[in-house]
Amino acid sequence: MAVTEIKDSAKLKLELDGGMDGDKQIVKSKTYSKLKVDAANESVYGVAKSLSGLQELPLLKVKKVEEVELLEEI
Repeated sequence: MAVTEIKDSAKLKLELDGGMDGDKQIVKSKTYSKLKVDAANESVYGVAKSLSGLQELPLLKVKKVEEVELLEEI
């Protein structure tokens, strides 16, 4: 059984440092949708770094969230 994937959508998610609550890290996030599904990871990261410079909180992580549809080949 062969399965193929079709990329549906992609989003850019910035995880920001919201400080500490006792010994627990507070993570705030900003998500940007309508990312091109074939965008190169280097380009996505470059945009994320530029956008993080506009934020008040420091950047913790950059995530690319992809949704794919899996289809069984007949």
